Amino acid sequence: MSHSTNIKPVLEILNIDLRGGVFLLSGGEMTRLHTPPFPPSAPALILDLTDGMLPAVQQMLSAVYPAETPLQVVRSLVDGGIETGTIPLAGLGESLGIAAVLVPALGEGTSMEAFQELIAHLRAPDGCPWDREQTHDSLRKHLLEETYEALAALDAHDAAGMSEEFGDLLLQIVLHAQIALEADEFRMSDILQGIYNKIVRRHPHVFGDVQVGGVSHVLQNWEKLKAAERAANGDAAHKGILDGVAAEFPALAQAQEFQDRAARVGFDWPDVTPVLAKVMEELEEVRTAGDEDHRAKELGDLLFAVVNYVRWHKVDSETTLRETNQRFRKRFAHIEERAREMGRELSSMTLAEMDIFWDEAKDLERDAKN
Repeated sequence: MSHSTNIKPVLEILNIDLRGGVFLLSGGEMTRLHTPPFPPSAPALILDLTDGMLPAVQQMLSAVYPAETPLQVVRSLVDGGIETGTIPLAGLGESLGIAAVLVPALGEGTSMEAFQELIAHLRAPDGCPWDREQTHDSLRKHLLEETYEALAALDAHDAAGMSEEFGDLLLQIVLHAQIALEADEFRMSDILQGIYNKIVRRHPHVFGDVQVGGVSHVLQNWEKLKAAERAANGDAAHKGILDGVAAEFPALAQAQEFQDRAARVGFDWPDVTPVLAKVMEELEEVRTAGDEDHRAKELGDLLFAVVNYVRWHKVDSETTLRETNQRFRKRFAHIEERAREMGRELSSMTLAEMDIFWDEAKDLERDAKN
C-alpha cells in the first residue's frame, strides 16, 4: 500500500514500531467503508487524511469504537512540521488539519478471531471437559433456548439484554463451527463466505446494476433469484417456494411466512377488504360447523385468515401475540397480588371481582406510559 504521507516522522512522533502489529491504512480507502477493515484488538494507523474525509472516517470507526475512544492525531504545521495530540473519537469529524490518526486497540477479546481462539481452546485437550463432549445434536436445545432468550430481550426492548443474548447466540454458532472443523465438515470461513456470497448475489440492486421500484419489487426479485439458485443446484423440480420455510417454525410464524412467500409471486388479495371478509367467512364456518372435528378444522382456517389480516397491516403475528401474552401475564399477576392483599383465594372470587383488578392493571399500564 502506498501513502503520500511521509510515514517515518509520523511513526517517530507517535512512537510506533511496525513490528508491533499496527495496521496501516489509507484515509481515502476508509471513507468508502461502513465498518473498520481491521480487528479492534489491534491498533491501526490511518494516513493521508484530509479535512473532508474526517466525518466519514469518524462514522466508520463509530461502528466499532465508543465515542470516548482516545485517538492520537498528527497535524501538519505551516512550516512543514507535524505535531501530535489526543482527541476523542466523537470530535474527529469536526477537527481540522489532521493528517493521520492512530486508533488504539480496544483490548483482549474484542475481535472475532480472538473469540474463535477462545472456543477452540475450550475444545482442545487442555480445555473444558463439558465443551469437549458437545456435539451438533447435544447443542440443539441450547441453540433453541438462546434464540428464545434473545427474542425475549428484543420484545422487552432491553438493549443490555440483547447485547448479552446475542453474545450467547454467537457462542452457539462459533461452537458449532469448531465442532464442524474438527470433523472436517466445514470451517467458519465457509460460513462467512457462504452468507457473504449469498447476500451479494441476492442484492443485485445494491451490488449490481439491477433497478428496483421498492420493497415489493425487491421481494419479488428475491424469489426469482432463489428459484434460479434452486435450478442451478439441480433441485428446482423438487422444491417449491414454500419448501424453504422450516417445519420447526412456530405455527403463527410459519403461517405468516407461507403467506408472505405466496404473496411475492402474486398469490394474494388485491387489497385488505377481501382479507377481512375472509376472516368473517371463516368465523361463520366455525359457528355453523356440524361436529367438533369439523369445528377444529375451521378454527385452524380462521387462525390462518387472521394471520393474513395481521400480515396485511404489516404486523408480525408471532411478535404481537407474544406481546399480548406478556400483557395478560402481567395483568393476571396483578389480580393474584390484589387477592393476596385481601386474603382471598382466586377460586373464591367472582369474575366481576377479578375484572375490577384487571381494569386496575390496565390503568397502571396507561399511567406508566404517561
